[in-house]
Amino acid sequence: MNRPYVLFLFSLICIISVFPAALAAAETGPAWNFGGSGRLSGWSPRDMNQTRFTADAISFVSGRDSSIVSPDVMFSAAQFPICEIMMRADRKTVGELFFAAPTEVFSQQNSLPFQVEPSTEFQVYRIDCRSNPLWTGTVARLRFDPAASNGIGIQVKSIRLLPADGEEMLSAEYVGMASATAGQDDDAYRETTLTGIPQPPPAVTSKLPSQLGFTGPVAGLRARTSREIPAGNIFGAAICGNEFFANTPETRGALWSACWLNDGEELADVHNTVYSSAMHYSPEVEEWCMIELKKRERISRIALKPRHGSNLDGFPVDFHILCSNDGSSWTRVAEMENCQALPAGKDSFAFDFEPIPVKFVKVIATRLRAEGERRYYFQLREVEAFGTDGVNYAAAGRGGTATAGNPLGSGTFDYRKFYDDIFDSGAQWLFVSNNSFLSRHRTGKPPCTRAEIPNAEYLQKNGVKLIYRFLQLPSFGEYRAAPERVVREYVEAVAAVVGELRGKVAVWSLANEQNFYGDTVSPDDLPGYREYYVALVGAAAERVRQLDPQTPIEIETALFDFGWTEAVLAAGLAGKVDRIGVHIYKELRGRDTFPEAAGAVSKDGKRSYTEPYRDYGEQITAFRKLLGKYNPRLEINVSETGVNTGDNPAGGSYYVSAKSQAKFLARLYTYHLFYGIGPTCWWSLEPVKTGEYQWGLILPDGQRKEAWYALRNVAAVLDNSCRPSEELSFRVDGETDAFVGRVLRNDSGEYLIPYWAAVKMRDGNTGKAVDLIVSGPKLRHMEAVDTLSGTVHPVRFEQEGEGYRLKNMILRDYPVILRIR
Repeated sequence: MNRPYVLFLFSLICIISVFPAALAAAETGPAWNFGGSGRLSGWSPRDMNQTRFTADAISFVSGRDSSIVSPDVMFSAAQFPICEIMMRADRKTVGELFFAAPTEVFSQQNSLPFQVEPSTEFQVYRIDCRSNPLWTGTVARLRFDPAASNGIGIQVKSIRLLPADGEEMLSAEYVGMASATAGQDDDAYRETTLTGIPQPPPAVTSKLPSQLGFTGPVAGLRARTSREIPAGNIFGAAICGNEFFANTPETRGALWSACWLNDGEELADVHNTVYSSAMHYSPEVEEWCMIELKKRERISRIALKPRHGSNLDGFPVDFHILCSNDGSSWTRVAEMENCQALPAGKDSFAFDFEPIPVKFVKVIATRLRAEGERRYYFQLREVEAFGTDGVNYAAAGRGGTATAGNPLGSGTFDYRKFYDDIFDSGAQWLFVSNNSFLSRHRTGKPPCTRAEIPNAEYLQKNGVKLIYRFLQLPSFGEYRAAPERVVREYVEAVAAVVGELRGKVAVWSLANEQNFYGDTVSPDDLPGYREYYVALVGAAAERVRQLDPQTPIEIETALFDFGWTEAVLAAGLAGKVDRIGVHIYKELRGRDTFPEAAGAVSKDGKRSYTEPYRDYGEQITAFRKLLGKYNPRLEINVSETGVNTGDNPAGGSYYVSAKSQAKFLARLYTYHLFYGIGPTCWWSLEPVKTGEYQWGLILPDGQRKEAWYALRNVAAVLDNSCRPSEELSFRVDGETDAFVGRVLRNDSGEYLIPYWAAVKMRDGNTGKAVDLIVSGPKLRHMEAVDTLSGTVHPVRFEQEGEGYRLKNMILRDYPVILRIR
């Protein structure tokens, strides 16, 4: 579905107090004052806009990932457990303090987020760093991220460390908004849901035992790469962007980065080849970009291409162009004020001048244009510098190098790392979406890009199966105007790609979420709209079957949609497709999200919360029964699923911490294995932001998130050889809320028992001690695998009658897997 709808609440708490600046006074440890002659007192800034210094503070507008990093500090965490930050912000946001030991780097585990309230006066935020159990030993460096999104006005006056001194610290509010259910008690969201274990809450980096009293070594779980799982698995990820279609080992540019300023538009039909600055909330901002030529050339013309051709969104209103032959002395060769339209019949703004020797070309925007409402960028498709011979010497192909002052996307595309993030996770499915095949067909371009075939082969070689979605459909209006021509053209476009890629694709997927039409289709037009969908998809499916008869064909729906699915199957698709790819987003209105809960459904083109299913398993069973009515061989895939982390209370499907995201993934993927669901693809692999919400398993800086490790850990143990087994029985001794567990057996003869408590996921949950009773064949060895931390250790057990008692096993809010031989 690729977009957030209902906000949920962030579940990571730190302890803070907030005071007016005038009331704050305490004995201090290390301290830093900003502004004035001290400026930043040795701290290093990053990603800040409109930075200036007042007499006693640094003032700036936040970028996408603003932070200031301390010099080496070296103090005792126990001696100074309180960090006091004096600051103010013009909008509500989230601040976050990171800390690192002498040999560590900054990570999400070593962080303390807190709510920042809007204020015209400086506020003092006192953070009890002891609320993070990793605040121990020596702290070597600090990093402060003052805002969780861009465009927020910030002033930071000082940071200092304090002894505890009995200072009363208050619980912080959860980051987020109140429940969507009127009158619901929000305090329930602040409570831990599974506690009582005398150990800190588990984390990806922890090595905590899964059985109380265990004192032996806790080892790391041996991971499996995608090609090391011969039995196959259902675990996968989706790619939101065009990396599969556009990037090769030679394509280096990250999305929106400066490299697209002079790329020559070679990938424009499959990739967004536009440079963009970071976003601003005011047009009165200076931004710049620059091309350095390979060597000095005599240049007589500079041309700037807007992002959208005649639509000038993102193109500066006021700007000027400078040239230099040494990078120090600059000559203004062109300027423009109040730019409103391209010259008639032109696709660029061209500026001619007498030839001069040039090594550097710099474009400086001094007034930006809005894209949408109150969002301002500096965006260009191309910067060209022509010599008197008509050659564009700015082009990357001619050795030109592009840079920019504040790019929205930075760095390069690391091809090897991108694919290693797939292979190392153990995922065996990758879901990609082609949104240009139809336009390529209409314009006479080759059906596949130069990257597709080698990338498909690279995935196949490394044990990853490709689900290939033809995302586009011709519009309903086009179809009504000329149905036969439109169907023929669509089928030809699909067939051309299938002819190139057959043998390299594991599932062909046709269209996207046409069931989610909202108010765009009137009740009177609905029968015709369904006919349009069935005609196009049905004809394409028939042609795909002729060309590639062994490869399954899938159609997609937003959420479970019983009405739409039945209608299109009954209209003829039941005998033409093999799988329904459902997009599962657990949009539970006004409640925490549970993987095991029956989520929202799609009904009459919109989201609905009224279906009467007690849980997700009942929902799956009901949908499978519907499919069986029309074709018993129809299977269910989950081609999109996910929960996001984020920071904006204006919207979003979910609002979970990174650790809760990992727990959700481990629970959902294991649950799908229980119910025989087909490939499950997390939306998405790469970092994606919709608004200010972070989707993906990888962070923008390339680090792997906790959820990536959860995927790796689940894939290290579970695979398609795991089948339900009745040779061994399993139960909890005593009462336990929301217990989930099942006995499986794999091809090597191991019994595997994933179990967890289906309670609200909380970062502070430590677990609950329970006794487990296992009965069946004589057992020689048991070990417990923690799917969050990726650790494993032997389990103590004792014989009891015909079974075995496992005392004091820790029940977590994510799967622990018993591995039994």
